Amino acid sequence: MANAFKMLGDLISGLTALLMSLVGLGITAQILGIGWTGMDVIGSITGLVSRFAAADLAGLIALLVILSFMGKK
Repeated sequence: MANAFKMLGDLISGLTALLMSLVGLGITAQILGIGWTGMDVIGSITGLVSRFAAADLAGLIALLVILSFMGKK
């Protein structure tokens, strides 16, 4: 059972790393002007941060929880 949880954790961390790499690639492509059609990566990130900011303290706590999960390896 412990092995199954370890494999699941490895899968999730691998997918997270892949998605973070795609976000970085999307930002770089958008800055260079060769972004994907219909995809506004920087605008999406800005909108997400605006939603957290609009929620005041609850948004700050949620953002800190999400960042703490992303920092664990």
